[in-house]
Amino acid sequence: MTELEKYRKEIDKIDEKIIELLHARTAVVYEISRYKAQHNIMTLDKKREEEIQKRVKELAIINYIDENFTKKVFDVIIEECKKIQRIKR
Repeated sequence: MTELEKYRKEIDKIDEKIIELLHARTAVVYEISRYKAQHNIMTLDKKREEEIQKRVKELAIINYIDENFTKKVFDVIIEECKKIQRIKR
């Protein structure tokens, strides 16, 4: 196995973990959706979105990751999670 192939295998393992984490996150989103529906809470929570983005930005800086990159990633994650909540209502 070449060095490049080893790196690619490592990337594959990391991608699997990312998918597992996205699955876990969406499972919690389904629970949140159910809770919000039972308690008549609106799906949109701009304050919570801002909290998430602030925390992610701080984590990106600590971990030397481009904060614009993480913002884009979490923009997509948050939008998809809002879709899940709207569908489940």
